Amino acid sequence: AVKAARLPTKVILNEPPKLKDMLLGMKQELAYCEDTINAISDPAAKDREAVVANAKAQVRKLLRDKGVQEKVAKNELLIVAGFYDIGTGVVDFMDVPMEIGDNE
Repeated sequence: AVKAARLPTKVILNEPPKLKDMLLGMKQELAYCEDTINAISDPAAKDREAVVANAKAQVRKLLRDKGVQEKVAKNELLIVAGFYDIGTGVVDFMDVPMEIGDNE
């Protein structure tokens, strides 16, 4: 899905409505790091960076919800960002700040 979200918008607009909406949302979340991703020349590394960026973006998106924020603050909920590498069978977890800053 992350790779598809990086396709040109005109291509995404041809997808079925629910898929189109999901991909456009992901594309918007990935836009903040597009320069970093595009600077990577190795295709596999580029894909991995996009997946990591998406995982972190999804955590930030969840943390925009006041109810989620309250549960995290009370240690009733732990949000963990990670991804499964189908090629290796390894799950990588990443550190994502649990606070929402002014710029997120």
